[in-house]
Amino acid sequence: MGDDAYIQALNQAVKQEIVQNYFRERRIIEEEILLVTEAVSGLLGGLYAWEKHRARLGRALGDADIREKFFDAAGIIPPRPESVASAAPAVGLTPIRGLTRAARYASLIQGLYKVLVDEAAGLEDERQRAIKLMKEVNQDILAFEANHDLMMLESYLRSMNPDALQKRKILGVNFTAKEKAVSAEALSFKPLKAKDMILEDPLPKPKQVSQVMEQVGGLLKQALKRNPQAGAEFF
Repeated sequence: MGDDAYIQALNQAVKQEIVQNYFRERRIIEEEILLVTEAVSGLLGGLYAWEKHRARLGRALGDADIREKFFDAAGIIPPRPESVASAAPAVGLTPIRGLTRAARYASLIQGLYKVLVDEAAGLEDERQRAIKLMKEVNQDILAFEANHDLMMLESYLRSMNPDALQKRKILGVNFTAKEKAVSAEALSFKPLKAKDMILEDPLPKPKQVSQVMEQVGGLLKQALKRNPQAGAEFF
């Protein structure tokens, strides 16, 4: 093998190693992005469950006016009427204490509301974990971009596709700077944004259980006065 052929073969081997390293690191970034996506999906699933439980509490409260006042006291948006209508009552979800009908009803509402408070805290924890993971992935993306000369890599990939190069040569057409830039951009990653991944959307922040139950004691008595069977399907 002559010197020129040896140098050419060596250059080709170096190019192949650079390209292989790029795709190996790219797969790692893609897997990390998938982890962030899964974390966001988990958050959305938790929010969906929270909304179902909010509707279930709305059903236990019964009267629309009572619901409105209770959720206003709790500092959260009331569920939609259609969600309340379709909410399935569940027996035994929360321990119910008390000897009188009023005490048992208040215990039911407190238990259902506590589920919302606890789940809301869990949602915020999930969001913070997703944001932390997203920031870590963005750091890896920046390091990935810094480690690879994408314009040079794009040129390497073109040189490894002789058919496309030959076609251009026959037609007398060169790759434009814009084409090269577009190709190089396709090889890169854009940092993830919290806004695009709905991680900046407001989450429910219900008030503390003790604070709300102290405030709505009279309201729950009013609910039973209007409908003595309020919440009966949950017992």
